[in-house]
Parts: sequence; C-alpha cells; structure tokens
Amino acid sequence: MSEDDDYGDEILFEAAKKNHVTMFDEYYQQRLNKKNWNPNLIDVIGNTALHYSCTFKHLEITKKLLELGANPNIQNKSSGDTPLHKAIWANQIAIAELLIEKNADVTICNNQKQNALMVAKTAEMKALINQALLAKKFSSEDFADDDDDEDENESANKSKKPYKPSPHDHSDMVANDSDDE
Repeated sequence: MSEDDDYGDEILFEAAKKNHVTMFDEYYQQRLNKKNWNPNLIDVIGNTALHYSCTFKHLEITKKLLELGANPNIQNKSSGDTPLHKAIWANQIAIAELLIEKNADVTICNNQKQNALMVAKTAEMKALINQALLAKKFSSEDFADDDDDEDENESANKSKKPYKPSPHDHSDMVANDSDDE
C-alpha cells in the first residue's frame, strides 16, 4: 500500500467522524474508480469508519456506509465494541435501529462482557434491543413456511381419486337432515 493510500484511508475516517458527506462521496468515487473500495477498513486503534459515524452520531454517513457494504458486527481492538455498542453508548435510537435493520447482532459482547442490552441506558433503547432479541429468538427459520404446505397439499390432492360410493358403505349411518320421515 502506498503512502497515498494510507492518507486516503484517513480521509474515510475523518469523513465519518465529522459527517463530511462530500469528502466521503469523493473518497468513495476515487476508491471505486481504482476498484479498491473497502468499507471495513480498520484504523490503527481498530475502529472502522462505521464505529466513528456511530460514535459521533452521524446518521447520514452511517446509512451510506451500510448501503455500501460496511459490516455492523466488526468489534474494535481496544474495547471489543461494535458500531451498535457505540450507537447505544451515544443513545442514538435512529442509528441503532438502522444497524439492527442491517443485521447488527445484539448479542455480541464487548471486552467487558456487555451485549447491547447491558449497554442500553434508556427505556426506549432497551425496548429496541429487546425487540431485536425477540426477533432473533423467533427468526423466520423457526416457523413453518405456509407456501410449502400448500404445494404439498396440492400434490397430495392431485394424487387422490374422487370418492365414489360403494355398495359396502354404511348408508344407514349417514345423517339425514331432511324433515321427511
């Protein structure tokens, strides 16, 4: 990696720290043109740009990073925090919601053995994390797929022959709802 690349990478971190959207967009275009875009670059202390955008409460840069492939589950070197931990520490509900929508894992523990719920301070943040925990506990894989059942029933119905009365049927056991006696 050249000195230019090292300096260029620092631009990504600065853009995330300061919510400098134009700087971020220019950096992204430059990297895209060189075919070396990596939204998960790690700086010398182990943070990604997503860690910084969440720490400094920058929703717009956070959205861009996630849309462009940033991993919300990378733990930094110093504390083991994920971007979700950072958003929760900063009490940023909108950023935490966005991270969870983009598959941030609420069960990851940092170096202090704290998951997202343990870090949450407000009732609103705790409710959000609890909702994500429930969604994770009851994922779509835990439930039967109704579409599959319909397909199975259709094929089973197609293989069945229609009912034809037989002389051996017990007609005396059929209920007669008519008023005729």
